[in-house]
Amino acid sequence: PVEVLRVQPVDFPVTISGYGDVVARTAVTLSAEVSGRITFKRDLLLAGRVVEKGAVLFEIDKQDFQLDLATAESLLKILTRDQEIAGAELERVSSLYRKNRVGSLSAVEKAESAVNAISNQLQQIRQSRDRAKIKLARCVIRAPFTGRVSSVDVEQDEYVNPGQKMITLVNDASLEVVLSLDSRDAANWLRWTGTQGKIEQNWFAKPEPVPCTVVWSENAEVRGSGLLDRVVRFDSKTRMLTVAVSLKPSVPTSFPLVEGMFCRVTIPGRVLKQVYVVPREAVSFSSTVYVVTAGRLHTRRVTVGREEEDMAVITDGLAAGDVVITTRLENPLENALVRIVGQDGQ
Repeated sequence: PVEVLRVQPVDFPVTISGYGDVVARTAVTLSAEVSGRITFKRDLLLAGRVVEKGAVLFEIDKQDFQLDLATAESLLKILTRDQEIAGAELERVSSLYRKNRVGSLSAVEKAESAVNAISNQLQQIRQSRDRAKIKLARCVIRAPFTGRVSSVDVEQDEYVNPGQKMITLVNDASLEVVLSLDSRDAANWLRWTGTQGKIEQNWFAKPEPVPCTVVWSENAEVRGSGLLDRVVRFDSKTRMLTVAVSLKPSVPTSFPLVEGMFCRVTIPGRVLKQVYVVPREAVSFSSTVYVVTAGRLHTRRVTVGREEEDMAVITDGLAAGDVVITTRLENPLENALVRIVGQDGQ
């Protein structure tokens, strides 16, 4: 006795699955831009805490730069007054020389040189003032975006130098899963836009941004959705294609998908038109199936276009209404009488 399935052609949507880690697209390390002692550190600035955009994280001692700024502004006032006096003197000697021929040309040139010298000094002092303002602004380290603290590398009262790492922030609002796919599956089943736009490069076309399902490998209830975003790289050693799936913002929950989780990603691919779907055990290792015709068993060679989980998708070798034996048989006799005990399908 055997169980059978009466097959009908269907359109079968292919899915491709892979595993990868959730990673943040943006992780920024903030470093000191000036030297000095840390005079302020935000309370409870610890790994795992979330800080708002613009929040003050650290302050570096400002006294030297405040003094430089005050000195520059004081010099600017003095030089501005000197410039007015020198300008008036230049106008006086120039007028006397032009109108009354009083004085000499060298006196005019000397007055003009004095005006130019003061103008140059003013330019230098303005630059010093602007530089002091920039350094003062750099004494305050703010969060460039709302994000999670990944690591804190300095403490209050510690002396820092330019370039020294202070804190790393991660933007958990922009996550993606980077996973590897069999390059043959990617070539055969992924949907491509067919172009890279106006950029002419020997690289993969942009994949269609199809909706994908992302499930944590440790708990299937922790899941999310995303869009296929881009091809990241091709590994010549493993022949695997690495792609990125950008996660959509999820509804706030106490246990969401977060950076570092190892997840299974299901990507919808192309649709196989007018194919026949049978249980995988119905197809032998030699790509044949057993069909029942007029109560007798016959062997039929088929072309399996795709296998997914417990299903085999047959693209050639079957016809609408064929009755396929789904019971696993070993070396049955051709044209043998068949007794059917169960039948699925229409």
